[in-house]
Amino acid sequence: MPVEFDKTVEEATFYSPMADFERDTQPVEYRTDPLTGQQSRVVVEWFPDPPEDPAVDDFVGDGEGCFFCPETVTDATPEYPDFVGVDRGSVGEATSFPNLFPYAEHSNVVVLTEDHFRPASDLTADLLADGLACALEYVAAVVDTHDSTHASVNMNLLPSAGSSVAHPHMQALVDDHGTNEARRRREAAREYHETEGSVYWADLLDAERDGERYVGATGDVEWIAPFAPTSQWHVRGITTETGVPDPHGSLVENLAAGLERVLQFYTDRGSNAFNVALTLMPDDPVCPAVFDVVARPPFDEYYVNDDFYFQKLHDGRVVDEAPEAYAPEVSSFF
Repeated sequence: MPVEFDKTVEEATFYSPMADFERDTQPVEYRTDPLTGQQSRVVVEWFPDPPEDPAVDDFVGDGEGCFFCPETVTDATPEYPDFVGVDRGSVGEATSFPNLFPYAEHSNVVVLTEDHFRPASDLTADLLADGLACALEYVAAVVDTHDSTHASVNMNLLPSAGSSVAHPHMQALVDDHGTNEARRRREAAREYHETEGSVYWADLLDAERDGERYVGATGDVEWIAPFAPTSQWHVRGITTETGVPDPHGSLVENLAAGLERVLQFYTDRGSNAFNVALTLMPDDPVCPAVFDVVARPPFDEYYVNDDFYFQKLHDGRVVDEAPEAYAPEVSSFF
């Protein structure tokens, strides 16, 4: 069975006070992820509008007391266990160490910059590449010694994206459990391979390449706007590389170059907050590295959270713009 893109559009009908209580209809679009079967909904004008001049200075502060700043980081953060081979990792400006509040059996933090804060617009490809390299050095050390089956490198920027620390940083997770989404992808990709005799992600690119959701390429990484987005302005980088990427290889540079361009698109749209996840299946030949980036509500003095009952209690996904609408604009940054 080839990759299928299934969607349904229905209409909600009511008498609107915005139109003198005349009859009004609003579309609700239901889309199904071709791999996992997870459903996404496109609800027009749902995502909050960005402020013209968001107030972030009070949250960011001057860095006094920040555990991640250079003058504090070696005194306030943990050191790695012996198997990692170093007390803390370091690549360029990036510094890594164990997560004091781990989310997995093996969990670390990578501080990206010596500067206390840089907005999304100032997170350049070289800084992002160093951060990814620092995270992947740790992932490789864990996988080499513990045979873990799932890994990811993740990032939140600003509180509306879930970050409690202003200083830009990444987090790596490595264990034998994986997240719900990672397990769904892995199981579905294996089933697809058994049925079709091919790798789903390669077939997906064949189906999307030159289409209206295709964004562009940075080296060997190809970027699309997923048919059923997970969150707002979702952009996905798909690779052909399985296992743990070489921390200092071209793939990391290509991922960082693409991420920089996606963040430029978000900045152009007025969004200053985002989430990132690089998902890895170290021992699975049908699951290459996949890089997901989503925008979050712009952070301001009174920001709005877009994670509510629909996501928390229903595992639902809602966006206000179809991928075909924003993909061409993202493409202009590639």
